[in-house]
Amino acid sequence: MWRGRDALHHIPKSSFGVRMVAVGTKLYVYGGRNKTEGYNDFYSYDTVKNEWKRLAVLGEEGGPEARTFHSLASDENHVYVFGGTSQGYGVTPNSHRFRTVEAYNVSEGKWAQLPDPGDNFEKRGGAGFHVVQGKIWVVYGFASSLTTDGKKTKGEKPSARSVFASAVVGKHILIFGGETWPDPKGHFGPGTLSKEGFALDTETVWERFKGGDEPDTRGWTASTAATAYGKKGLFMHGGKTPEYTRINDLYFYAVNSA
Repeated sequence: MWRGRDALHHIPKSSFGVRMVAVGTKLYVYGGRNKTEGYNDFYSYDTVKNEWKRLAVLGEEGGPEARTFHSLASDENHVYVFGGTSQGYGVTPNSHRFRTVEAYNVSEGKWAQLPDPGDNFEKRGGAGFHVVQGKIWVVYGFASSLTTDGKKTKGEKPSARSVFASAVVGKHILIFGGETWPDPKGHFGPGTLSKEGFALDTETVWERFKGGDEPDTRGWTASTAATAYGKKGLFMHGGKTPEYTRINDLYFYAVNSA
């Protein structure tokens, strides 16, 4: 059953291109912007106390920048932010994409930047971004050029894509759909979208999804890992279709071994 909550204190602005992860009983919300280019900051929401708290004003000295179309991941004590586009991207001359990972220690309340992956690592947004068995994985995303650099994988490998559904189950990263080629209108058009699903065993083998009632072609989809029917897997909700319509269905892909 859905339930709305009238929360207290510093509530984030309405926005899109925003990301959220959970650590324990708290949700952490980072970035995003509204239609007037107002950018959100970094917030936590305590699900027990029903309270919002602004943890950082993004862009201040000593902390990460505000952004959209970035990716968030978490482990037991950290929130990680990767990639995305800066304020005024494509409009102001100093705007840019990101390639670094910023780590927020939830116990200490401090940010630290992880080592820069270097110039050969393409700056990007809309990427899959997960922590799997102590390692951070960046999967695909939209960038300025096509590249196949990175960890070598085997099996039936997905084509390049961004803004796809993704989740982690055990040592597997699951992905579905996404945009395989951008629209001439940018984010105001559907682009070329996919209806393929794949599982990456992080020992570097890809495998295509098999079986069940396959979802329609889509991108820009909300997703998470969860358990249903006694199995772990990928939950996927909504998104954008090739006809540039929005959908509100919910799908679950179960993993037999994780």
